[in-house]
Amino acid sequence: MLERVTGPGITPRRSLRQNMTHLGPTEISDDATEGARSNLSRPSVWESTASWCKNYLHVPSSVKIFYYLTTLLALSTIQHYVDLPHLEGLTGKYSVLNQVFVKKGWGFTLAVFLPFGFFSLLLRPKLMICLKHLIVRSAVTTFFFFIWCQILFPTVDNFSGSCIAGNETLAVTKKECLSTEGREYFSFDISGHSYLLTYCVMIMMEESKEILYFLWLGRRLFGDTAQDKTETSAWPDLNEKQVKALKSRFSKLSPFVAFTFLNMCALALLWDFMLLVTTLYYHTFAEKVIGTVLALLMWGFLYKAAFPWLFTLEMLRS
Repeated sequence: MLERVTGPGITPRRSLRQNMTHLGPTEISDDATEGARSNLSRPSVWESTASWCKNYLHVPSSVKIFYYLTTLLALSTIQHYVDLPHLEGLTGKYSVLNQVFVKKGWGFTLAVFLPFGFFSLLLRPKLMICLKHLIVRSAVTTFFFFIWCQILFPTVDNFSGSCIAGNETLAVTKKECLSTEGREYFSFDISGHSYLLTYCVMIMMEESKEILYFLWLGRRLFGDTAQDKTETSAWPDLNEKQVKALKSRFSKLSPFVAFTFLNMCALALLWDFMLLVTTLYYHTFAEKVIGTVLALLMWGFLYKAAFPWLFTLEMLRS
């Protein structure tokens, strides 16, 4: 049976078999030979690449959450008891990875999942509705990134902060405090990195699910469809000319879909690595727990509740 294929935050659609003519043979007789099967088109290099990356991005969300929470506990325990030396090029506060990538982490995340979404949705039958959903998800997730990381976390830091100079407490801002040597700044600094990196990876896991439709369509158009008995995305009836045009469009878009999906996978790997660095070297346990848990809660609220409800509204269904 073919796996369920739906885009992130998109409500299930009617069965494909109710809405479309077959794009290829839908069954092979029980006595078909292996030689006959071998004559079917093999997946392209782009489809194969996408399949390999899918194994990393599409682990079950429950497994990913368990991984984040257990590594948070384990590495924070190590940080508490072991004074680990920094590898400045990788773990330092002023490393390129931190200053260039993580500091602009949400921008990089948008820069990889928006092109992937655009190219992959060009193969969808209801393109304008799908693009509308993509824009809404991008805007809403950006809003909640901004609210937490740019407003609420800095506000908590400022209100809880104290600038200490010797035995004296100074009423100055964090920036003013740290601009002078001999001063120390203490505050409850919720880990924006823990929030941002967890939030970004969980969102990319959701947005990357469109690759399932891409892989299914490739099998349907060019490969063995014997096992593809069901599909939840509706496609209108297609005549031979339309099928030929779809095959041509699929072949032209495949490199772009696979390349942007590979970029998303690579960025998710980088974010997971930088999250390990943050957990092992920076912030208190409580600051990291709050940042990580808030990110997981926001992901769950948006993709499991808010978006499915929003996309049932008439203005977003047509």
